[in-house]
Amino acid sequence: MEAAENIVKVKNALNDMFNEYLERHEASVKEALSHKSGSSAGSTTSRPNESSSDWDAFEGFLNDVEVERPQKSELKMYLEEGVLKGNERINFNVLDWWNTHKLKYRVLSKMASDILVVPVSTGASESTFSAGGRVIDPYRSTLAPTTVEMLICGGDWVRQMYGLKKKLKKEEIPCEVLLPSGKRKLS
Repeated sequence: MEAAENIVKVKNALNDMFNEYLERHEASVKEALSHKSGSSAGSTTSRPNESSSDWDAFEGFLNDVEVERPQKSELKMYLEEGVLKGNERINFNVLDWWNTHKLKYRVLSKMASDILVVPVSTGASESTFSAGGRVIDPYRSTLAPTTVEMLICGGDWVRQMYGLKKKLKKEEIPCEVLLPSGKRKLS
């Protein structure tokens, strides 16, 4: 039951996100068409084997045609397509696949490239905010010491405010905090 509810939530979120990207795409296409028609109105560039009246008639047609949504959305077409079965010997690059199919799926490819380029975090979120273990080690030392101190103090304040108790480990070592006065305090 819970899985079915989560599937519906994911589908709704995906549809909402797709609709937002579709609106942005349509707005950018309309803007590009309006800039194109405005900049080419006074243009006298001649094209080989084309009369200027034919080209002007074509540009007039493009200006008169509104951007229309297709009967079936890109998202529905993509979801109805067959599934590419993976093979362990094939090195599949999802960003390359979307780049190859960007003409077929103009909006989805933009959506996929925006989402798939977000780097995955290497730090465990549970240990990041836990003062029980090492907070800064050689592999995760990108936080400034003052930021780590603020996170630790913030966690202590939240636990104090809501009456939560910190889980104690068998071999817990006292934490040394540098006070603004420069003195050190064991907590």
